[in-house]
Amino acid sequence: MSKYTATVIKTGNSYALRVPKVYVDDAKLKLGQKVQVVSPTTQTEKQDPEAIKKAIAEMRRVGAFSKIQDPVAWQREIRKEWDRPLPGRD
Repeated sequence: MSKYTATVIKTGNSYALRVPKVYVDDAKLKLGQKVQVVSPTTQTEKQDPEAIKKAIAEMRRVGAFSKIQDPVAWQREIRKEWDRPLPGRD
């Protein structure tokens, strides 16, 4: 994930984030387009590698994905259901 420096500016009755042109180009944004941004967090939680290893081991133990015969086909089906079109791509 790339990091960009944004500047908060006051625009009449609201605020706006001024971002570098490369951000707009990379995201293929158009003037007036509404976008969603993630809410900033006050504290970043660190991942616990041991907890992740334990969770994966437990998934293996219970056979969480054992019913999936063809992972590639399964992933394509999931994506058809959940993916949205990317901005600028029809």
